[in-house]
Amino acid sequence: MKRMILVTKNASIEVLTKFYLDGEIVGLDEGIILAHQAGCKLSLALSSFKTVRLEDLLAFIPKDKIMRYEEEDEEKTAKKISDFLFSKGAEEIVILDKLNGSLTHIYALLKLMKDSKGAVFIHSGDDYLAYYPEGVHVITKQGFSSFTIFGFPEADISLEHVSKPIRNLHLSFASSPSSNNSILERVAVLKVIKGGVLLALEDKNA
Repeated sequence: MKRMILVTKNASIEVLTKFYLDGEIVGLDEGIILAHQAGCKLSLALSSFKTVRLEDLLAFIPKDKIMRYEEEDEEKTAKKISDFLFSKGAEEIVILDKLNGSLTHIYALLKLMKDSKGAVFIHSGDDYLAYYPEGVHVITKQGFSSFTIFGFPEADISLEHVSKPIRNLHLSFASSPSSNNSILERVAVLKVIKGGVLLALEDKNA
């Protein structure tokens, strides 16, 4: 499974250095500088060159690994970048970003996870966010202490190998409370019977 790590200007350096230094790192705009300062070897650098200068990037990354993109609104830009990385062979993309700030930014990230061509995950500080459509999914613990599931926008789900097993629960983003749980051993089994869910692995001990 080829996984690319997209480092944005909002990436946590602690998360980057703890989990992803050996990954295939792609820097985005100011995230290029951040990844370099964290000691990462960049596989690719993507920039609109509105906030970074080509001359500065050439000091530590070859020109053939630097790509320019045309900036649009956040939703279109996020999709364009993810589509490009999938075209480069990515099967999973982990975006190091933050899930606070402008609602436009948060919405663009959440919509990207739901509508992307492949698997997209968001790692923001102590949270690791994923979207799961209809089907059976194995959720790995990955060192996180618990997780929360939200209907996105609605879902019927079942959960096994967790502290509070669930059978045929309906979740609605607009009207249902989120469902908090923890994985008993290393993995849990999530069955999305209908709809789709957002799942946030969380470190409650952080």
